[in-house]
Formats: sequence, structure tokens, C-alpha cells
Amino acid sequence: MNRSQKIAWLFVITISLAVVSSLAAFAILYIKVGIPKAFAGFALLGIVGFAGFGQMIFPKDKGKIICDERDTFINRQAAIAGFATAFLVVGLACMLPFFILGPQATIAVWWLPNIFGAAGLASFFVHSVVILVLYGRSNKNE
Repeated sequence: MNRSQKIAWLFVITISLAVVSSLAAFAILYIKVGIPKAFAGFALLGIVGFAGFGQMIFPKDKGKIICDERDTFINRQAAIAGFATAFLVVGLACMLPFFILGPQATIAVWWLPNIFGAAGLASFFVHSVVILVLYGRSNKNE
């Protein structure tokens, strides 16, 4: 397993853990205290910040070739998939309220950073999953 795969696994695990724990906290708080205070459960999404330490946890191998054509191709494909996912999330976040609520409805400004964060999480998650899938395929010679 190379460095990119290790970092990708770290992202997949931290994002999954953060999303599941945030949704669980939101559900519990919703039952206990109601909707306005239940949004505090999403503070657990901060767990994703630990994925940023992946570059330090998994240092570059000294003396070995760090990146070849296959690695560049896989990273490029993963970046494209991540960007497409972020674009899809932003597009859906913009268009679904339009179609559900109608063109005369308004949306609070506090939704904008949430949309931005959701697009970022989705982008990093898909980027990491695509890296793992493409390395898995290339290791099996598919």
C-alpha cells in the first residue's frame, strides 16, 4: 500500500466517522432539546480535521520513486471525480430548493457555508474512494 492509499484510507475513515457521529448526535439532540439546538451535533464534523495530518503521519518514502505515470493518472481521475461531486452537491443545493419551494422563496444566508462544507466533504470523500478503487483495479490488472 503506497502513501496515497494510506492517506485516502485516513480520509475515508475520518469523514465516515464524522458524518455518522454528527448525524447520531443531531438525532439525539433533536429528541432531547429540539431543532435549533440540535444543529450543535454537527460540530462533530470537526473530526475530519484530523485527516489533514495524513501528510505528517505518512511521510514520503526516501530513495524510492514517489510518483509514476499510473499514480499521476489515478490522482487526476480522482481529482476530476471529486470536482464533479462538489459541482453536483452545489448544483443540487441550489436547484432543489428552487423546484421544491418555488422561485419566490428565500433561503437564509447561513446555508451558504453549510453548502460549501458539504461540497468539500463530498469532494474529499469521493477523491479518496476513487483513489482506493483505481489502485485496487490496477493491482488486480483489470
